[in-house]
Amino acid sequence: MSNNKKILLGEKTKKSLIETARKLFVHGYESISTPEVAQSSGVTRGALYHHFSNKRDLFEAVVETIAEEISQKIDRSAEKAADPIEAIISGSHEFVEVCLQPDIRKIFLEDAPSILGWKRWREIDARHGLGSLKAGLRACVEAGYIESDQVDSVAHLISGALNEAAFLFAEKDTPNRLKQETLTQIDRMIYALLRST
Repeated sequence: MSNNKKILLGEKTKKSLIETARKLFVHGYESISTPEVAQSSGVTRGALYHHFSNKRDLFEAVVETIAEEISQKIDRSAEKAADPIEAIISGSHEFVEVCLQPDIRKIFLEDAPSILGWKRWREIDARHGLGSLKAGLRACVEAGYIESDQVDSVAHLISGALNEAAFLFAEKDTPNRLKQETLTQIDRMIYALLRST
């Protein structure tokens, strides 16, 4: 087998392990074992440990994949808006909706902060979600809504509000009225922050 084929096969195996682990981790991190993931993926434990040093490493790869997926969905939603502020709001609503999906809610919001630790969770979130938000805010700078030196502080304020809303909704089944009221308050905050000039 050529080197290129080995690389492609390795990437395919790794992707399959992450996809399988995601389906299993929705039942809770502690209840899943690496042999179970390997068996469900149709690979040996050796193949699993070739790609991931342990269960936590595999779980982190799943969380990273979810964070990237959330960011992509936010970006697709924001692209439909004509105005950069509306793009931020549209992306914010998409974030909250995506976080209510059962697998994302369980893995990304409930288990990841405790398994990976808050610091690591925030690093992953910052690399994907916060990066996407900052890109949207740079468009607001170009449109004259805010100054360039405000991007970091405004991004953290909006991200903090959205994350707290997502964690609130993840704790229990959230009545639609509470979700809508929370999103309305976040929208008001965004308008206040971005129309301050």
